[in-house]
Amino acid sequence: IIPVGSANVLFQHVKVTAMPSKSIEELNHIISKTNRTVENFEIERGKVAEFARAIHDPAKIYINEKAAQEAGYKTIPAPPTFARTSYFPRYRPEGIDYDLGFDLGFDRSRVVHGEQKYEYTRPLYVGDVLVGDTTLEDVHQREGSDGGTMTFAVLRTDFTDEDGEHVLSASNTRIETGRAIGGGSK
Repeated sequence: IIPVGSANVLFQHVKVTAMPSKSIEELNHIISKTNRTVENFEIERGKVAEFARAIHDPAKIYINEKAAQEAGYKTIPAPPTFARTSYFPRYRPEGIDYDLGFDLGFDRSRVVHGEQKYEYTRPLYVGDVLVGDTTLEDVHQREGSDGGTMTFAVLRTDFTDEDGEHVLSASNTRIETGRAIGGGSK
């Protein structure tokens, strides 16, 4: 339902089959572009414990240094998905927002999360301070059954520590559907 602005007709049903505001060819030209998207991502002891509680992980390694060392860690590690908190605004450089510096032309109201993957070189440890550089790895389209043509953007963020050593890579796929999914007519 889209407002049409008339005093007599307030709303009109309109079929919307939008696509990204950029063509797939334009998007292909920015594949391999990299932006600094995370700065000063400090792995804090209290935040690690809070995160472990939030995900209901009772492992003592996330709150007790002795338990962590007995389990083979040099100090308290962060849970595997803790890196997701690096996308909180406090860690983003000036000018980097939800789009991570990539103008994909996606309509956020039709973007869904497709996949998330973490590949670690070593665990995140309390005391680490990381930066993250995000690369647009791939863009492609596919026909969907309910949402029209779907446009996929695959992004990979490589995190390094203060010594410039790689710690982990976090990949995620954003999918923009060609139209709203479910509940309406096609």
